[in-house]
Amino acid sequence: MVNTKRLMTTAFLLAIAMLAHSRASAAQDKTPDKVVEALSSRVQLFLEGVSSGQSQKAYQTLLARSDLLKRPADLKKQIESTDALESRYGRYRGFERIAARRVGKDLVLMKYLYKCERFPVVWYFAFYRTPRSKVAKVDNADWRVIVVRFDTNLEALLSTKD
Repeated sequence: MVNTKRLMTTAFLLAIAMLAHSRASAAQDKTPDKVVEALSSRVQLFLEGVSSGQSQKAYQTLLARSDLLKRPADLKKQIESTDALESRYGRYRGFERIAARRVGKDLVLMKYLYKCERFPVVWYFAFYRTPRSKVAKVDNADWRVIVVRFDTNLEALLSTKD
């Protein structure tokens, strides 16, 4: 014979344990990642520079220690395209981070919405650091940009999970 009271108590305790675990996991997922926040600050400084007409300087600062600086012709095209944002999409209105995600320990991907008067632009950034030994001190200076680009593919924002 099944003890209904005991079965219900067990089910109730199991449900409470599962709820507590899911809340703890959710709280852990919301803990700010210091590396992501520091890299986000770098991106924000970059976008502020772009919005104030200082694209050349903004790229030079963002791309410090990046191999992208070793491709001056590509960088020149990117800066020219960036400088044309206002004429194509209207005056700058603001920006916001749409997604920031660590992929493993050494890759961070970010997506920003850059709001212009007539149309928004989506910016993509990828930061990478060369894995080091466990004893080496790793700080935010070790992170370098390996991708910086923008487009107007707004549908790509639908697949964003933050």
